[in-house]
Amino acid sequence: MSKRALIFYISRFSGHYHAAKAIEKALHDLDPGIETRLVSAFNYTNPVLGKIITKTYLGVIKKKPRFWGDIYDNPEVLERVKKVRQIFYNQNMPKIEKLIRSYAPDIVYCTQAYPCGMIADYKKACKSDIPLVGVLTDHAPHSYWLFDEVDFYVAPSVDSADILISKGVPGEKLRVYGIPIDGKFEKKWDTEDARRKHGLIGSRPTVLIMGGTQGLGAIENAVDMLVSDSVHNYQLLVVTGKNRRLYRKLRRKYRHLQDSPVKLFSYVENIEELMDVADIVVTKAGGITTAEALAKKLPLLIIDPIPGQERKNADYLVKQGAALELADISEISKTMSELFSSRDRLDKMKESAGRLSKPDSALKIARLITERS
Repeated sequence: MSKRALIFYISRFSGHYHAAKAIEKALHDLDPGIETRLVSAFNYTNPVLGKIITKTYLGVIKKKPRFWGDIYDNPEVLERVKKVRQIFYNQNMPKIEKLIRSYAPDIVYCTQAYPCGMIADYKKACKSDIPLVGVLTDHAPHSYWLFDEVDFYVAPSVDSADILISKGVPGEKLRVYGIPIDGKFEKKWDTEDARRKHGLIGSRPTVLIMGGTQGLGAIENAVDMLVSDSVHNYQLLVVTGKNRRLYRKLRRKYRHLQDSPVKLFSYVENIEELMDVADIVVTKAGGITTAEALAKKLPLLIIDPIPGQERKNADYLVKQGAALELADISEISKTMSELFSSRDRLDKMKESAGRLSKPDSALKIARLITERS
């Protein structure tokens, strides 16, 4: 009889979803006969409330990012929301119990803390021993992840594993496998073919600018400042994700230029190809994006990290030498000029990125299905 795996995430357009998809793909690579089911926790349990929460979260990080930073992993906030969180878990229990009993999974993976808590609550209430794996997609684990019923925690790094241990997680539950990304990031594109495909000139510095799935951050300012740098003649690969407003604005601004240095993309499925032709990526510090860049040994120039999880990701990557962070977007031309004028530092950042890279993370996570068999 084929094994079954349930994989929970939150929003369709998020890093958690991409992590879930990477695990699903790795499971099928490991065992083509396995059955998998991806479940959006909000859509399955509270679709209306889920939309409200997602919209509110995006509104907060766009308009009040400091507020999000203040409440992220805040012990006082955690204590205050405990009862509310338990009410949600109790309300969701019938649906979760029905899903688990009807699907009968051999393992449950959660790429976000909210569904991890729901399954942990189910295990406790129903005295279930189904293996539960919490898969972290950021380098600073917060306390909303902490449940005794979790069998394995997948940590992105030794540093994040140490944080979990300091929060009381037993060491034997930890697996330092990295953030799960699609196995395609292990493959190397033919750089020259890819450059020709996108109309790039081989001798010119190539900068990939992106802001995650939602196209957040100071993308427009970064593009404007680098385009105006006539000394280095950067060619820019700009990915706006689901931010259609930004895409239309940049298209109006730069499409009239002859031999425009701006190659504009909206949401793409081949970001690995664009990373292979880039010399550096300018981005926020989302866990999935940075893990993908590290897999490509691509240095990071971080702008506008969201307070909270991205702030901590940025701190970790800068500390490890794989990234630089701009305190002010106005410094981008100066910083980029220093990097490309003397490639030694850029090369050292590439080496650091390669050292931190864990491109086989999803496959290792998939193999956890056998540890409790």
